[in-house]
Amino acid sequence: MKQSVFTVVADVDPGRLDGLRATLAEIAADPAGNTLLPFARFGQLHFASIVLATGPQLPAPQLILEANVDGSADAFLDDLVATAPAGLDALYAATPGYPGRAPEPLRAWLEDRIVWPRAYHIGACGRSVARITEERRLHQAIGAYLDREDRNGGLKEVSAAELRVRIVDQVAAEEDLASVRQAAPPRQTGLERFRHRARAVAVVAMALALSPILLPLLLVVAVVLLVLEQRDPVQAGPPDPAEVRLLEADEDRLGCVQNHLASVIPVKRGPVRIALLQAVLYAVNLVARISATKGKLSGIPSIHFAHWSLIDEDRHLLFMSNFDGSWESYLGDFIDKAAVGLTAVWSNTVEFPRTRLLALRGATDGPRFRQWARAHQCRTDVWYSAYPDLSMPAIDNNSAIREGLFAPLDPEETQQWLRRL
Repeated sequence: MKQSVFTVVADVDPGRLDGLRATLAEIAADPAGNTLLPFARFGQLHFASIVLATGPQLPAPQLILEANVDGSADAFLDDLVATAPAGLDALYAATPGYPGRAPEPLRAWLEDRIVWPRAYHIGACGRSVARITEERRLHQAIGAYLDREDRNGGLKEVSAAELRVRIVDQVAAEEDLASVRQAAPPRQTGLERFRHRARAVAVVAMALALSPILLPLLLVVAVVLLVLEQRDPVQAGPPDPAEVRLLEADEDRLGCVQNHLASVIPVKRGPVRIALLQAVLYAVNLVARISATKGKLSGIPSIHFAHWSLIDEDRHLLFMSNFDGSWESYLGDFIDKAAVGLTAVWSNTVEFPRTRLLALRGATDGPRFRQWARAHQCRTDVWYSAYPDLSMPAIDNNSAIREGLFAPLDPEETQQWLRRL
């Protein structure tokens, strides 16, 4: 199933920021059901955010709309223009060149401002919003049935095989579970897996074929990089406590197991840095595509969607992530499980902790990495999740319950399946 990750990035007139902030506050008060841009109306939308990025290093304030959707970006933009023209008017009135709410010009204007990620990760690969919510309902229904049977003594001395048969029969009898009684579609088709692996093999083969040229070039780049890394300034101290308090005020919301992170960071100047950053992002994206169905990025199991994009003519690196747990635990996972890869990416941006040969040190310096991450984090003005109570492991568990419901299981697999309930 096709899923799309993208942002719409538009300049904002600095003289009209107050009006835009009022609009963002109105949307943020009820992201799902506000009258301007009711995100819950878009059934294909997993996560959405709106960030107003400002700062002296940006040529103009940037309004960044993030969308993680089932299907294509084209279909989502069509739905957006048809559903919320007044909301788009309010949101983009402060942007130069905004064409108004006439559908065709508005649709073209939004499409022109789409920024595609250079690297992205989808935790629930191949699972639509509808499937995720249906599989949650299936798990809840099975849990309710087992609770009833347990209270009534109906589970005494029942074998694992017999219990599974009873569960299957119960699911088959409940009309509102009809959509999950059929076999679950694959999270990734065979053609998709082949295409991603073939691309990786082709890249490796090309690198080997060009190794007589690449190896001397890499040695030169390594020497240049070592010199640059000694000269690059790093984060001087802790971020502004007042700014940190504003960021923390938007985190760890009641009834929500997820959080959102956004940053817009200047890329270090020079052709070496931009070339390295583009190469690293290409490699990260290749790895993410190959491991798409495993639900983890560099061993981190808590990420629903994450992506890196280059904006402002490749002068700034945009990072956005929808993840489980606290900011502190998320940064801890970065340090413990993905420091090399993330250092290779962010070492090409300003004030990152001191690195060695692009990917070493950097994020492993936990205190400085955390300070740097907070200092360059943008406040998320609006954030929407279609299933705020579901962690990524819970989504995977619900999918495994559905996938094993009618599949042939041996006794050991049956025990493993029952432990998921």
